[in-house]
Amino acid sequence: MSQTDLEQYRVIRSGRRTLELRLTADGEVEVRAPWRVPDAEIAAFVASRGDWLRRARQRLATRQAPLELALETGAVHPFRGKPLVLELDCAPRASVQLEDGRLLIRAPDLSAAPVAALLQGWYRQQARHYYDAEIDRHFPWFAERGHARPVLRVKQMRSRWGSLSARGYINLSLTLIQLPAECLEYVVVHELCHLEHMNHGPGFYRLMTARLPDWQPRRHLLNHLPRIALAF
Repeated sequence: MSQTDLEQYRVIRSGRRTLELRLTADGEVEVRAPWRVPDAEIAAFVASRGDWLRRARQRLATRQAPLELALETGAVHPFRGKPLVLELDCAPRASVQLEDGRLLIRAPDLSAAPVAALLQGWYRQQARHYYDAEIDRHFPWFAERGHARPVLRVKQMRSRWGSLSARGYINLSLTLIQLPAECLEYVVVHELCHLEHMNHGPGFYRLMTARLPDWQPRRHLLNHLPRIALAF
């Protein structure tokens, strides 16, 4: 990687404590940095991560185009890795109901915008339930190591599956609710391991292996699933 490539990155400063390098879905390089870290230190950090950035760009280049999901009767939408068939029905009151592999969306207006809003609301409700349950299942192990439970936030995340903030939040992508359950578990454990290691050094991966020994095939599955273009 040339020096010119390394200079093309965007710095986002915040109250975080460590440096972090990200490659967005659009191929942009971002550096998340604490307020007081000098620019020269940031440049040296980016240069030291050149091999990682090159591999990340190679993975991005080989990813398939995102799946476009329609908002019409008969369209298939994934939920926890399994297909759901949309069924739209005109009704005086809006509702969303799951029945035998079908997602029944009833509303007085079945145009794209209101259907998308109802679908997003249902996904968010399900995401909060399943994400909190997964955090609750794994957190006692981390609590025994002296950590406090982070607060869940379900977010639209363009380039990441999750993140852990220094302010005590675990942010998880809404898209995860569409993927297989083992992918959600991998991301939850990954972020909880950041309670102890705010980087991806050897200690982080030892902790990952201690808590989730098969994390590597889960990561491989997550990285090779087709991306989904949310319809909302």
